[in-house]
Amino acid sequence: MNLTIVCLFIFSLGVQISTQNKSSKYLISNQKVPFHEAYLRCRQYGLDPVEITSEEEELEVEEALKHDKEFGWEKGFYLFATNLGNKISYYWLNTGRPLFYAKFGVGLPDNVGNKENCLQIFQATLGNFLWNDVPCEQQLRFICQRKNQ
Repeated sequence: MNLTIVCLFIFSLGVQISTQNKSSKYLISNQKVPFHEAYLRCRQYGLDPVEITSEEEELEVEEALKHDKEFGWEKGFYLFATNLGNKISYYWLNTGRPLFYAKFGVGLPDNVGNKENCLQIFQATLGNFLWNDVPCEQQLRFICQRKNQ
């Protein structure tokens, strides 16, 4: 009964759960919220904000997003890395680790207007996902993950 209530609650929030891979499960939100609110929602769901630390994890996230048919940076999803408080290099907000892997588009990050301090993943063309920096106030969808321990 409790599981049913939790599932109904999560699905009423406009999210889907992807379970295609064995190492992580992803919750893909269809709601658009600012960066910090997205981070808090992942934590409220009992999940971790998504971190992509390798090409393997990148491919897992891309697999979870492959059914999304929307293109362009304004249709992207937050990755929970920022350079707030640092302004020099990006780090993962949940773990504090620096980015050792990234898949930025050409010329990115570009920090337009000196106010793009958060990262997103977006589909540039069908099946071609890239990273971009965006203002943290930008209303975007987001991805949460649960790592199997």
